[in-house]
Amino acid sequence: MKPMMKLLCNSLLLLVFAAICNSTVAQGKDIQKSFKWQYNVNNDANVVFENYDCDLVIHTWDKGEVEYIMTVDISMKSAEDASYLSNYIEDLEFTSSEGSVTIMNRFWRSRVNIMGIKTIDLIAGKKLRYNDFNMKGELWVPADCNLQLRSKYSRIDLEGIKGPLDLDLYNDKIYGVECGDKVRIAAKYSTVELKDLHEVTVNLYNTDLYAGNLGNLSGESKYSKIYGNDAGRIEINSYNDKYTFESTTDVKFEAKYSDFISGKSSDIDMDCYECTVTIDDVEDIEIASKYTKYQFGKAGNCTISSSYNDKINTSLLNTLNVAQSKYGNYTIDELISSLRVDDGYEDKFTVVRSGSYFKGVKVNGKYIDVVLGLPEELDFRFKANIKYADLDINEEALTTRIKVVEGSQLEYDAVKGTEKEGMPLIEITGYEMSLKITALQELPKL
Repeated sequence: MKPMMKLLCNSLLLLVFAAICNSTVAQGKDIQKSFKWQYNVNNDANVVFENYDCDLVIHTWDKGEVEYIMTVDISMKSAEDASYLSNYIEDLEFTSSEGSVTIMNRFWRSRVNIMGIKTIDLIAGKKLRYNDFNMKGELWVPADCNLQLRSKYSRIDLEGIKGPLDLDLYNDKIYGVECGDKVRIAAKYSTVELKDLHEVTVNLYNTDLYAGNLGNLSGESKYSKIYGNDAGRIEINSYNDKYTFESTTDVKFEAKYSDFISGKSSDIDMDCYECTVTIDDVEDIEIASKYTKYQFGKAGNCTISSSYNDKINTSLLNTLNVAQSKYGNYTIDELISSLRVDDGYEDKFTVVRSGSYFKGVKVNGKYIDVVLGLPEELDFRFKANIKYADLDINEEALTTRIKVVEGSQLEYDAVKGTEKEGMPLIEITGYEMSLKITALQELPKL
């Protein structure tokens, strides 16, 4: 063989041998393995699982056992480090007894990447270099256990838990079906989709919570979105959130810069600042707020302790009672019974129409406009004690009992129709008060 040809063949053989050696070393650097831990426990045991950067599936069964399988796919810098890490994981031990189990799948102090050099510092071992690091896990727990899950940077799929459930999440996505009677959710930067919750306490920050039917909901939230179907009692301290339900029972909503939407609710208590509240069908309403917009469909009795620069629109309302209001705008399409304002300032009250169940209007304040639509045939008594009055009413239809004008002061007492005990009373008192009564040609159908 010619020297040049011989040299070329030797070079090719060396390259093939090097490739085989490199392949063997590369295989020795990889850990692709599942590790399993099993513990016998009571069916109602406390199970604490601390999860970090590991997608997790949680199953339930009727056995008194906890089983955890962790599957790793890790590429190390050397075969020696791979062997060391595999043995290290194999020797991990977790705290357990019949009453409780605590499992932590983060077995390192830190994992860092500096200028492309990746290292893992093991909690009870040495520092190793690696190329890639991936984990996933499956956990089986008794269905009636008390499950406490602490998780970060993971996706969790959760089967039905009958016992208490405690979630502490950070940058997670969790999906599940029916959960236990008591659920606590503390979450930041997360997405939570759980169906058919019961007693739920939340502490949410920049989190989306999607629930099916749920029982009572309480807690606090910021920068979050909460969606539910039928719900029980809602008691929330909210900041810059959006709450949406198909229905609720009673609601206590203390909020700033938030939205609350419900198709139907029982009694509601709103303490709001620059919020938007929309409820199609509500029973009784209590409000203390500023700079808030309210839109109600059918409503019972509305009581306002204090209002500042609010806007309230209602399609159908039984009564409106206002203790104190400034710069408010109130529009009622149909008022069944009565309107009362104890102390108003630069407000506007518009009642588009009322009917045969109308009992009266009593308004006191300064710089207030009242527009009132009444059936043409409705009899009522009218009283006024106003400085700088602006009346747009059909005085020809009134029988005057007292009318005294002294400078800018007006005292007025009159009756429309036949006077009788218990007839509707319209009474306006204050300073620079305006009243307009519009006669409706047809009696509204209430």
